[in-house]
Amino acid sequence: MLAAVAIGASSLGLAPVVAQASSDGTQALKITRIKCHATEDNTGADDIYLVVDGTVIMNSIQFTAGDDKDIADIPIEAGKVLTVMEGDWPDDDDNLGAKRINGAGNYEFTDDGAHYTVSVG
Repeated sequence: MLAAVAIGASSLGLAPVVAQASSDGTQALKITRIKCHATEDNTGADDIYLVVDGTVIMNSIQFTAGDDKDIADIPIEAGKVLTVMEGDWPDDDDNLGAKRINGAGNYEFTDDGAHYTVSVG
């Protein structure tokens, strides 16, 4: 049955999806999109950046409510904890939530009155 499905897909001109593995054999994942449903700041745009294990993996990008932005395929390892931060200079930055990335999917960050969806593929 799988052979028939593969032949059918190739006859449609569709390439099979093959997950790439990282050097340790786990599936390579990438952050591909961020959607802002509600900002944390009441006065203007949020300055969102992403952190894994204390290291900034995406520098600040401004978001207002309703923004839905493609991200330039930022790699993240399965099992790592992703934290969404909002820059608030001169005040302390706001932690909008932390989630363990267990695979491809959409992860919701809703702490401190904000709501963001981070897509991992």
